[in-house]
Amino acid sequence: MQEIKVRFEPADLTALDQQAAAAGTSRSAFIRNKALSLPVARLNTVEYHALVADAVSAMRGDLPRQQVEYLVAYVITRLDQHSRQAVAGHQPLA
Repeated sequence: MQEIKVRFEPADLTALDQQAAAAGTSRSAFIRNKALSLPVARLNTVEYHALVADAVSAMRGDLPRQQVEYLVAYVITRLDQHSRQAVAGHQPLA
């Protein structure tokens, strides 16, 4: 395995140590797992368009596809932001 260097603020290291301990793993394994894990909100293009099509179907024609796609993109973006803020603030997702 190749070694890389990463810099963290002391408070971030403390939080990483606590999260790693709670997960029952080492700090390096915890960071490696987080770095290689995809957030829930990440979708490839095909999955995204399938999600939009499902949302359009769920609306039964009450909203134009363009509005539904805007709402889907908005919700995905907000979920991703919330997830990142929760990790940065070391808070569980609500």
